[in-house]
Amino acid sequence: MSRKRIALACAAVVVGVGSVVIPVAANAGEEKDGLGAACRVADQATVWWASGEVSLTNKGDRPVRDWTAEFDVSQGQVTLDNPWAYELRQDGKHVTVKPVADRADVAARGSRTVKVGINPAGKGLPQITGCRVNGASGSGGDSGTDTAVPADSGSFVKDDTAVHLMWKPPAGGSEVVRYEVFQNGKQVKTVKDTMTDIERLAPATRYAFKVRAVRADGRTTGFSKEIVLTTLAAPGQDKAKPVLPADLEATASGPYQAALRWRAATDDVAVTGYRIYRNGVKVQDADAKATSATVSGLTASTAYRFKVTAVDASGKESEPTREAQVTTAAAPDGGGGTASPGDFAATTATKQDGGVTQHYLNLTWSVPQGVGQITTYQVYLNGKPAQTFMWGTGDPVLPVPTTKGSREVLVGAHPGSTYAVKIRARLGDGTWGAFSREVSVRTGG
Repeated sequence: MSRKRIALACAAVVVGVGSVVIPVAANAGEEKDGLGAACRVADQATVWWASGEVSLTNKGDRPVRDWTAEFDVSQGQVTLDNPWAYELRQDGKHVTVKPVADRADVAARGSRTVKVGINPAGKGLPQITGCRVNGASGSGGDSGTDTAVPADSGSFVKDDTAVHLMWKPPAGGSEVVRYEVFQNGKQVKTVKDTMTDIERLAPATRYAFKVRAVRADGRTTGFSKEIVLTTLAAPGQDKAKPVLPADLEATASGPYQAALRWRAATDDVAVTGYRIYRNGVKVQDADAKATSATVSGLTASTAYRFKVTAVDASGKESEPTREAQVTTAAAPDGGGGTASPGDFAATTATKQDGGVTQHYLNLTWSVPQGVGQITTYQVYLNGKPAQTFMWGTGDPVLPVPTTKGSREVLVGAHPGSTYAVKIRARLGDGTWGAFSREVSVRTGG
């Protein structure tokens, strides 16, 4: 069986506003068994704004669903252009990007590009280091352990008493000579390959497995993430289908998606997942612990009917919930309606930076309502994107504004300069809303 291999590359490109551009050196990661990482910041990145790309390439013959890309940014905040498909977390300077559910698979022998933005806020050119995917590189931990870890590679349940575990090897460091497999915290196997069967398990029982590698120099890696599997029910054991989920609610999250919530179902053995139906057709699955889901790809100003069923370990499906109806919001018309920031205003201010007078634009606006939570705004100066502001992340974490927003934009030591300013918000469904009205301001002389 062939192994999935992913290569990762990050590249930032210019979207600047009259700033001097300086080349930035590339950052190359380690490679082992086809798993590689390389990050670059393009030579046209500026101290005001750079957009970036995380490019994933799968050289294997099976699609990759579960991946994690990581890198470190020298300073500033990093944002996503497509938050409905990816999840971005920034802890200080460390950035992690993961797919949301099954919306961002990397096709077999295919590729996928994740676009990000870097907002250095005028504090210098952004730089990316430590670029990796699925632990392709890592620094050493204590003297006996390193932090590169194996990763789940499509493990599955075989029947009511056995599971099949598969994992990808860690990259970097000395050669791996064997793997240690742990079941519910206890070591149960040592193997040389990257897959094994675990047998003689109890039917309809949840198990948590972890794997770590042992290298030729005797060091062990960190543990993989837990691989949680529930064996099937024994023949005749699971006689009843699950009791249906209750109290399904559906609310619109902007023009193109809906948020669903329900109370958990029960079963005589175990609930193993949920199925979500839209207008009578199954559209997606949720795992056994889920009591909510987001359904995307909807049409604006359209009524939909949703229902949810539960599935147990033997494959039996419950009766559906009562249908919940919802109508999506109208699409932004670009005319400055509810999907655009209102009451937009801009004033100028100055601050002393040593012997230099720096000029700022102070922006204020009303937060668009009825289009989901808004955490990201983009500022345009003289018709070009200048900065992206993001709340709810970073270090320290900035609280998300709900009614009024404000931010300052550094435009540099440029007295007597005129700027045409406007902003737009990234709506709760991941799309950009309409622009605010454009205002003109002039820095002091």
